[in-house]
Amino acid sequence: MSDKIGVVIDTGSQNSKVGFAGESSPRCVFPTAVARFRQQGILDALPEVYFGKEAIKRRGISTLTWPIQNGMICDWDEMEKLWHHIFYTEMHVAPENAGAVIAIHPLTGKSDKERIAEVLFETFLLQDLYLALSPALVLHASGRTSGVVWENGASCSYSISVFEGFPLRHSTVNSVINGNMLREHLQRLFTKVGYSFSTPLELDILDKIKKEVCYVARDYDIECAQSNSSGENKTSYALPDGQTILIRDERYQCPELLFKPHLYGYNCPNIVDNIRLTISRSELDYKTLFYNNIVLSGGSSMFKGISGRLLLELMKRGSDSVEMKPNVEALNFRDIAPWVGGSILANLSSYQNFWMTRQDYESDGVDRVNYKFF
Repeated sequence: MSDKIGVVIDTGSQNSKVGFAGESSPRCVFPTAVARFRQQGILDALPEVYFGKEAIKRRGISTLTWPIQNGMICDWDEMEKLWHHIFYTEMHVAPENAGAVIAIHPLTGKSDKERIAEVLFETFLLQDLYLALSPALVLHASGRTSGVVWENGASCSYSISVFEGFPLRHSTVNSVINGNMLREHLQRLFTKVGYSFSTPLELDILDKIKKEVCYVARDYDIECAQSNSSGENKTSYALPDGQTILIRDERYQCPELLFKPHLYGYNCPNIVDNIRLTISRSELDYKTLFYNNIVLSGGSSMFKGISGRLLLELMKRGSDSVEMKPNVEALNFRDIAPWVGGSILANLSSYQNFWMTRQDYESDGVDRVNYKFF
């Protein structure tokens, strides 16, 4: 693959990150959305399909589709259109002259991997393909090959152990507390104080508020007491129409759902429970290694203070041995960590033999995928 153009593609549930191998950041970040006009044939000389930001702008007159749900491809026709858009419009690269690293969910099934290879080799005539599991890429981005990855995206959240670059599927623990649930929680909190956010555009504003204003309290009870006594924990936020809203306790109550879901009526484990359960599913000899290398990833892990609070909660719970002292790393670029890891991996000479070439596909068919990318 070294003599060909390398493209790295990470299509998340909410945003897609694409760029060239070897670069430090993606060239393009855009919504993983495909829009088609509801009424066919009424707009001459205009495209009937739009992607990314253009799709979001036209959602009022279009049917909007998100091809990725829960980290998996759920609409293959629209996903094929999105890949075409990525290669020819965003990257301006002919796939028949390129190799591609595709970041995928660690629980992606064999049939889905086979179909990805089939579409990319048959439809796009891709030269080389590498299907990389997202948590392994996150660790590559952090300079590790072993550890525990806690991923929290828009519609999927999970923790998983990775040993020497290979994710341990049996250790995967899925969670219902993802970015969309956090947004819905923030929506309910605002409703209680008289702010209504209900339209698609207003929900996008909620996502921005969640990203820009919310933070994780180091001690929730102390934060509540200080807020009630002083009333200083508040900030104003300017809306696109010029109005200003006042945000107070909602700033830390929104991400507190990650640590105390029972406070808000959710009967599910918190992220500390999930990470500990993931580590407990590994062999005793590796538990110290995993506790010492916990890495956060995903757009909904970008809250200020989350790594310190997670470390504190893990230390409160204790571990199976005094040697198992937890260490949590929150990369500054953890919202694009899988892409960065893919960019690094694509340039490693030691990984060149792991690529699936077009010749491999033509000689062995999609069966080759099952032992190239297990």
